[in-house]
Amino acid sequence: MSRLWCAWAGAVALVGGATDGKWEMGNGWAAALTPFPISHFPVRPAPAATFPTREVAPGVFAVLGDSGRGSEGRPNAGFVVGDSGVLVIDALGSPAQGERLVRTVRAATRLPIRWLVLTHHHPDHHFGAVALRRAGARVLAHPERASLSTAPGDEEPVAAWTRVVGAREMRGFAYGNVPDVAVVRDTTLRVGAHRVVVSHPGAAHTPGDLTVWLPDDNVLFAGDLLVEDGVTMLVDGNSAVLGRALDRFDALRPRVIVPGHGRIAAAPAAPTALVAGTRRYVDTLRARAR
Repeated sequence: MSRLWCAWAGAVALVGGATDGKWEMGNGWAAALTPFPISHFPVRPAPAATFPTREVAPGVFAVLGDSGRGSEGRPNAGFVVGDSGVLVIDALGSPAQGERLVRTVRAATRLPIRWLVLTHHHPDHHFGAVALRRAGARVLAHPERASLSTAPGDEEPVAAWTRVVGAREMRGFAYGNVPDVAVVRDTTLRVGAHRVVVSHPGAAHTPGDLTVWLPDDNVLFAGDLLVEDGVTMLVDGNSAVLGRALDRFDALRPRVIVPGHGRIAAAPAAPTALVAGTRRYVDTLRARAR
């Protein structure tokens, strides 16, 4: 969650499941319920119409946000390329950004976009979802869409966010975050050779948090549970729940973490350092609140 999000939330305030299962991406997408330093990853040049990407494992791409700005600015996203389709992680903050994200995916592969996973329901991560839906994606998200700043309803948050990013960015907007597949606990998809585990850690950053873990690639997309500067915003979340999520991240021992905002954390030391820095923040926050 960025300070842009905070500006949006402030403007709003002033004016106003899936069960345990496995999903397989195969032919026809039949669904069966059942830090290396950053320089180690080559950055793909980005034409003006696309975002820069970094292939963090074979077929696994981070779509780079405004790197180096901590929790500021455009968030990170990602996508996983399978044999017959693509899974995208987060949709960015406007229809214009979502369309650019679609072009970014298509610059890497001509395979169709099959799935979109939304890590949470803050506008900087999901207001571009309409563009991914128009490209053919089905949405996996937590069913709890509400947050403190969306309390007035669906219309005013859009008006407030438009004042932040501009009417041109928001042209053609429609909500796209109602899930086709509601995820409330660990759900596994098969995207070609990649296992993708989508998990709900509880209301850590928001009530609708999801994380995306690729165990065979050892890559974690953490959403805004982790941001580069270590200051996870908890206005819609819970510090104790975040602490338990950090325990789980430690147990996973990821080689690469793609945070919600900021630079990628990569082996050998950066993933551990990112989680530890966030834990120090949470522990300090809880100590001062007692």
